[in-house]
Amino acid sequence: MRGIVPRRPTRLLTIALSARWDTYPNRFCWIAEHGFALEYSPNPEAFDLLPKHVALFLEAGIPVRYHGFFPGYEIGHHDAAIAERAMRIHMAALEAIRGRGEQVITFHVGLRREDQIDPGRAVENLSKLVEHGRGLGITVCLENLLRGPTSHPENVAAWARASGAMITLDIGHAVSCQRVQSGGLAALDFVEMVADRLFEVHMYERETDRHHPPQDMTILGPIVDRLLATQCTWWTIELDDYAEALATRSLLLNYLH
Repeated sequence: MRGIVPRRPTRLLTIALSARWDTYPNRFCWIAEHGFALEYSPNPEAFDLLPKHVALFLEAGIPVRYHGFFPGYEIGHHDAAIAERAMRIHMAALEAIRGRGEQVITFHVGLRREDQIDPGRAVENLSKLVEHGRGLGITVCLENLLRGPTSHPENVAAWARASGAMITLDIGHAVSCQRVQSGGLAALDFVEMVADRLFEVHMYERETDRHHPPQDMTILGPIVDRLLATQCTWWTIELDDYAEALATRSLLLNYLH
């Protein structure tokens, strides 16, 4: 939903809904009809589908950003050949989104548990993506994950600064990660450590075997308050269920107003 005025800052927020390439066209039509912006996850093996999938939104002037969710294509893999193969896919994603919608894409390190990560290679390759993206006018973001090296805010912040990437904060991952669940870290501490590079937020409450919506603002309220003090103006609701997505947007809007 565009043009949402939050209760304190003067800038506008954009509220988007996530959609994978394999949910086209039904989910895409529903998103447009219900006033959300789009966060689009393309097929890493068929970027040629991307122009058709986002055309509805671009023609209607609805904002589009991109989610580079490519499990099996790990840019930080300890095996150099595997990492290089992944880099080709990520570079192709940058070329595919060039000039289409908002020039922002979120990438990941450590999507699969079985992939052994080399931190040095992860930062080196992320730096290459940031540099190439910058040349195309694209902002590259790094997302925190539920498990692995990017479940630690120190790593996310350090790798983003070292590479020049911005940060996409997945709130459900932050709330549900082991350190927060064990009490070693508060969710607000997580937010604080990445706040200076925050460019996008994935909005839902927690993750188990699925993403769960908030029932109230007990958990999300303090996090939203902190987000409103940052420069981040794009919030993507990452919920597959339509009713849950609408209820979450209503909950957020009521809180903001």
